[in-house]
Amino acid sequence: MHLTFKIQKAKEHGRSPIEIIIKDGKKIFKAATENTDLLLPTLDKLLKKNKIELESLKDINVEIANGAGLTSTRIVLSILKALRFDLS
Repeated sequence: MHLTFKIQKAKEHGRSPIEIIIKDGKKIFKAATENTDLLLPTLDKLLKKNKIELESLKDINVEIANGAGLTSTRIVLSILKALRFDLS
């Protein structure tokens, strides 16, 4: 399974929407949030809703759009590093 955080261009209020995408073969599971404080709870909810174990994620990456918010990008990159460390 592959996990992707997709950080989109920041909106007028300065926050970047973040889409969480989990791909399992042909199945795709998605969730989104604009609040980085809710990023981990949103990921947890997506995993539980679809009965996916964190340990089953083999590839984790991030896609950053031009104009994405700097703070949102840093937070997502920190979460990405922590998840990679936890799964290694």
